[in-house]
Amino acid sequence: MQLAAPSPTPEHLKVTPLDVTPSEVIRWTKPEPISALEEQCLGELKPGDYEIYDEKLANFLDEAREIFIRSGVSGMLRSGDLIVSVYTANGDLASASAGTYLHCVTAMLPIKFVLQAYLQDATVGIREGDIFYANEARYGGIHNPDQMAFMPVFHEGELIAWTAALAHQPETGAVEPGGMPLSARSRDDEGMKLTPIKIGEDYRIRKDLLDMIVNFIGRAPRMQAIDTRARVTGADRLRRRMQQLAAERGGAFVRGLLRQLIIKAETAARQRVAKWNDGIYRTHVFCDTIGREIALMRASITAIKKGDHVTFDLTGTSPENDSSYNCFPHVLAAHAAIIIYGYAFHDLPVSNGALAAFDWKVPEGTVFNASPNAAISNAPLLNSLTLALIPKIMAPMLFDSAYRELVGACNGNTSGPVVIAGKNQYGIPVAEVDAAPMNSEGQGARSDLDGVDAYGFPWAHAGRAPDVEDSETEYQFLRLFYRLRRDNGGFGLFRGGAGSEVALAPRHVPSMPWNQRSRNAKITCALGLFGGYPSSASFGIHVRGTDLWEKMARGDGDIPDNSVALATERTISGEYLFEHPSRSKRTGMNGDIIVHLAGGGGGFGDVLKRDPNRVIDDLKSGLISGWTANNVYQIRYDPQSLEVDEEATRTARSDERQKRLERGKPWQDFIGDWGRFKPPEQALAYFGSWPEGTPDADKTRQWS
Repeated sequence: MQLAAPSPTPEHLKVTPLDVTPSEVIRWTKPEPISALEEQCLGELKPGDYEIYDEKLANFLDEAREIFIRSGVSGMLRSGDLIVSVYTANGDLASASAGTYLHCVTAMLPIKFVLQAYLQDATVGIREGDIFYANEARYGGIHNPDQMAFMPVFHEGELIAWTAALAHQPETGAVEPGGMPLSARSRDDEGMKLTPIKIGEDYRIRKDLLDMIVNFIGRAPRMQAIDTRARVTGADRLRRRMQQLAAERGGAFVRGLLRQLIIKAETAARQRVAKWNDGIYRTHVFCDTIGREIALMRASITAIKKGDHVTFDLTGTSPENDSSYNCFPHVLAAHAAIIIYGYAFHDLPVSNGALAAFDWKVPEGTVFNASPNAAISNAPLLNSLTLALIPKIMAPMLFDSAYRELVGACNGNTSGPVVIAGKNQYGIPVAEVDAAPMNSEGQGARSDLDGVDAYGFPWAHAGRAPDVEDSETEYQFLRLFYRLRRDNGGFGLFRGGAGSEVALAPRHVPSMPWNQRSRNAKITCALGLFGGYPSSASFGIHVRGTDLWEKMARGDGDIPDNSVALATERTISGEYLFEHPSRSKRTGMNGDIIVHLAGGGGGFGDVLKRDPNRVIDDLKSGLISGWTANNVYQIRYDPQSLEVDEEATRTARSDERQKRLERGKPWQDFIGDWGRFKPPEQALAYFGSWPEGTPDADKTRQWS
């Protein structure tokens, strides 16, 4: 059997799960050195072959992705939080059909681990028809819910490629439903964590190993069994297509095509990066929650751009903590890839060749480079910081270049998903994430356009909200309302997308266990650019002991259709709780109302430069209030006709600019006052020292 990479060295053969370090795993995100065999295979490509078969491969991937979606049942899978991908024989990502770009980084890592750890291990090996499976974050995953099936592709007895299918699974058997427990303090609290294992041979899943996996997931065993098979089905369909291609054109052609995809991506990425502005760029982003409690955390980044290369340095980031809001360096890089692939490289091949232009320096002991047993199940929520850092740091790099149109403010990334559990109305055990609000957050404004109001899921640009009626048919709740939020998108010359809000009411069952997790209660990660406002933060609403069903049975016309009306008019009787959006497991009784607020996108540019007529359009659409039109955008209009008073608007905006000048201070005066401010000690419990953010020895994680 020949491989595209050099044969493993004795050191490689010593690799075991306990040996793999974070620095090694993030190194695997880079393309492996091209081998003599691959050089030879590149010669199989004739003029026009790359263009034709790149498109053909994209069709294979899209077909396998659609089959994957149709074969599974979980909401996140059907919403598009997934990837189907093809890799070189040595594990480099060649191309993908990606609902989320996260796994363009992570899904190749378990493959490289298997190659190094098991290729020449007689007890495991890699053979035609093998099926591997993994969800362990230390070897490529993001967190326990992300599960992956992957398969080797053989032709005439030689390993020529790999295929994979990966999606978020909404249950892991953790200490709380949903796989992302707020109460987790170590990996032992987070449920199933499979290092890459072989779960099938001869193209068949082994029943004993499938039973083992399902056994971990007591809250939703049926969902786990079906979705495991769906992953294998998606990977296998792509495997069959790759073998058909090899039968038509030869194994060497397939090797050459996949390597060429990586070469093209790296060449194009480096050429593009070289046209961005050289320099050193810095920014900081904050969040105020680590799940079970309010706590300030900071993510700091310095980007050093020189020529065709960028180094990202995360020095200054808060230390790891004993919550589940931690991660490993490759997870940080994977979240950065969501922005890099989706914006700066939106038209380049989806390959890890594009990642060759970037290096990462992530200090050990920070939340982005945590200890091996640190709880990491809420790593995606922590990496809302990354989804804000990367747009902020790349904006000045790209703005004064030929790629200004690729600059965008932060997408709404503050939605904390509601997780439901228990038995649905048919008596079937379920554990599911409500994917609707997460897949209708607001997009950040661009340099030339408003953000899309119900843009999608910031982790999966191609994500789609599940159908409301389908959700209500399958699960034990009614959506009282599901609509765009008002005054939620960041204000600016161009406005951030509004995002959504939803109210769930348990129905057809006596009660429904649920929880919610967040990271923005008072401040937001969805920041604006160049003077644009951030989106609003979110809070939780839970109304208990309501008369909702009685009012609906009577046909009362005062049922609220938005969260503001629910909170202020109180036409539904009950106990109203206004609370932090992170809410540990509790029980919602039949008829309770649970409100979930999704995030809006950041704004772009000065609010006083926004076209007054566009402000009026937003007012008419209910996306902003009259107060915002008057006090933020400083426009004046007739409240009846909504016609702009242009002269009064010019005067109001001129007056506001003068007030800005009067409020301004010289730098020395400003920093002298600002430097005396300090958050309360309670908020700094996990921040590190103030203001440096270095670990406090008295608060260092202690392992049992």
